[in-house]
Amino acid sequence: MAKRGTITKKALKEKDIRPIRWRKYPYLFLIVCEDQKTEPYYFETFIDKFPEETVFLRTVGTGRSSKGVVEQAVKERDRLFFEANKDVDEVWAVFDKDDAEKSPGNIARFSEAFKIAYNEEISVAYSNEVFELWLLLHFIELKSDNLIPRSDIYASLEATIRTLPSYSNFVYEHGKIDVIDVINENGDIQKAIERAVKLLDEHTARGNQPIDANPSTTVHILVRRLRELIDWYSYLP
Repeated sequence: MAKRGTITKKALKEKDIRPIRWRKYPYLFLIVCEDQKTEPYYFETFIDKFPEETVFLRTVGTGRSSKGVVEQAVKERDRLFFEANKDVDEVWAVFDKDDAEKSPGNIARFSEAFKIAYNEEISVAYSNEVFELWLLLHFIELKSDNLIPRSDIYASLEATIRTLPSYSNFVYEHGKIDVIDVINENGDIQKAIERAVKLLDEHTARGNQPIDANPSTTVHILVRRLRELIDWYSYLP
């Protein structure tokens, strides 16, 4: 398997024109994200971990907010269904709270996103406030009773990465995918899951809804699901 950055233009062209053998894939998995670059790229790094022609994983970046992400997920599910001529087994919408609490309209749209997802049987992986919280949890533990603005999450992520060997000059830029490579090479995904579970459990115990649960994320549930499928198909005879 070629390493990142070594795939030739010819190989890319052949990959693009090679028809997908849909009948070979027993499981279709769709992830529709708020962000157009970082989030899709993060989940795309799971693709090569599946045995060949087992789980077909498609990621889509939308550039939309919560409700728009879920609405696009419905459309993308229909598109994938018609392409593959088979049901899509799982659909996930990945979005952030961002500044949803700052206006009644945004609060309503954030709430509607969950309602639409429930009615359409779409799973939600939200982050309060931002997806980068999930990335930060790969390195440090956070307290559930200490509200963290997204600017602080960005700053903490950059500062934490700068403590790593060879990354003393790292600059975090929102929308750039290089941070994902750093996370995958240096972060502890199992610790991130455990830390995310702890945050969520503490907010749940207080009766906090997603819009009030800062900091928290359910991205770990999606990641755990992907890892379960990887294990399942890796050990099938």
